[in-house]
Amino acid sequence: MKSLKIILILFLTRAVYAGSMASAGENGVLNVLDLGAMGDGKTIDTLAIQKTIDACAALGGGRVLLPAGKTFLSGALSLRSGVDLHIATGATLKGSPDWRDYLPTGSLLFAKDAVNVSVSGDGTIDGNDSALWQKLADEEAGGDINKDGWWPESFIGDWWPFGKKPGEPDQRGGRPMMVIFINCDKVRLYDVTLRAAPSWTVHLVGCHDVALSDISIRNSWEVANNDGIDIDHCRDVRIASSLIDSADDCIVIKNTPNFQSYGDCEHITVTGCTLASRSAALKVDEIYTGTARDIIFDGCVVSRSNRGLCIQLRDAGNIENVIFSNIVVETKFQPHKWWGAGEPIQITCFPRTAETKLGHVRNVRFSNIICRGENGLVFQGWPSSPLDDIVLDNVRLDLTEPAPGVGGFYDLRPQGVFKGVFQTKLPGIYIRQTHNFAMRNTRIVWSQPGDERYGAALDQDNSDGFEMQNVSLSPPISGF
Repeated sequence: MKSLKIILILFLTRAVYAGSMASAGENGVLNVLDLGAMGDGKTIDTLAIQKTIDACAALGGGRVLLPAGKTFLSGALSLRSGVDLHIATGATLKGSPDWRDYLPTGSLLFAKDAVNVSVSGDGTIDGNDSALWQKLADEEAGGDINKDGWWPESFIGDWWPFGKKPGEPDQRGGRPMMVIFINCDKVRLYDVTLRAAPSWTVHLVGCHDVALSDISIRNSWEVANNDGIDIDHCRDVRIASSLIDSADDCIVIKNTPNFQSYGDCEHITVTGCTLASRSAALKVDEIYTGTARDIIFDGCVVSRSNRGLCIQLRDAGNIENVIFSNIVVETKFQPHKWWGAGEPIQITCFPRTAETKLGHVRNVRFSNIICRGENGLVFQGWPSSPLDDIVLDNVRLDLTEPAPGVGGFYDLRPQGVFKGVFQTKLPGIYIRQTHNFAMRNTRIVWSQPGDERYGAALDQDNSDGFEMQNVSLSPPISGF
């Protein structure tokens, strides 16, 4: 009798599976509930969801549905070519609180060498950051997430951008990213909300033909390294009409050292986004090798950010042909844990170490920019690599009254061989080590012209080929 029951269960299971496959064959949709997912927010549904993804791929592709009204708790999932992971309105894919559930990929959603892969739907992907931090603190810090000297690893698994090499064994706990796609073609991410990332939210590496649109990223303002979108060695990327609110950088273009085999980062547009960050809102940074080029940031609004529009070079790579246009920027100084001092625009270029062969930053345009911030604009090059061909055209800076305790210093971290945080009166525009720097139709307005923390309207040195046309730089203090 017992054997008969087992045979019957197996028969019914296969019948349900076959029925699901037939349904998917007819309409291209596989529901994860049909292959064993519970969606109760308590059961770890990783195996059932992965089974559904694999079955969908085996059918030649289609849609894997996480239906409305359910919360699916999961560890690492690997997406396949031709599969759209669709999170319906009212559905949540929530990350496991246990870091071990993300090994070996190091992320909640992972894809490598996939073609035509997407994540869609008006539902939510929740990184479960607070529960994961608490789990790590329980194991490493006696349960105290604020223990002096304790800080959980920023990454985990095989695919670190720097530090540990891919595949290198590592038994330490750490924080997973939410999305890692590597060497994928035709990547689409749209409509979905991502929140509570423990580490980087979306990390795209060596991908081609990428479109991210109408997504919302809402992360904690207390968690470091929870970047919104990191575009790493990618080509032909469009990011549009999205909202990102995160403690760390919102959108970063980069070439990290562990993925240098994927070549340059180029042909990228970021348009119509609304951004807020305790670090930098729009940024080109960490170009360790190769070149980041042909990049446009247009039609964005930046608010409450420590740095607004930012380019940083500390390594051998190059940054060139970058346009920031039609952007409104508001900056506010954030505590010293966060790099920056309320600069609406900042470009810095100096070597990370004394041995670094520094690359170049050139051909950068700022056009139709309205800035309102507690600090001025900063442009710092290096004697062997001056900032080359920088243009400000129709830029307005309203220097607001700094909050109590704010002002009187610059923050150029990451500092490399150069000074990081240093005391100085705040000029409207600070320029060092540049070649062919032009300001046209540019104006500075001082909200508190007698504030003793202000310095000269223009503090410029070691700049050749300097040009000004129709520039209003009224001095903030009599005598400058």
